[in-house]
Amino acid sequence: MPEYKFKNFKELVEVLKVLANPVRLKIIALLAERPMYVTEIAKELRLPYPLVHLYLSKLEEIKLVKTKYEFVKAERPHIRKYCILNNFVIKISPELIRNLIRGDKNE
Repeated sequence: MPEYKFKNFKELVEVLKVLANPVRLKIIALLAERPMYVTEIAKELRLPYPLVHLYLSKLEEIKLVKTKYEFVKAERPHIRKYCILNNFVIKISPELIRNLIRGDKNE
């Protein structure tokens, strides 16, 4: 499983902020079982689709989740967003934090 590599201190803080949200952690837990459509996640969590989409966008930004769009040919053709969890390991240590802070001249 690939380890998540932080480029700088700011990125570490951003990832921790994203993961500090309980709904995003629930989404990760669901996607760890199997890839899902946004509609399935929304139904499982009993949340509105737009809200789930918003939570997913942050997980996509930090590259923990990847998505693709599928066109559904049906009586009412539509596009569905399919979500896949990237395998990852996040290791945080005092040394990592120190090194990232030392590397950031603007912090």
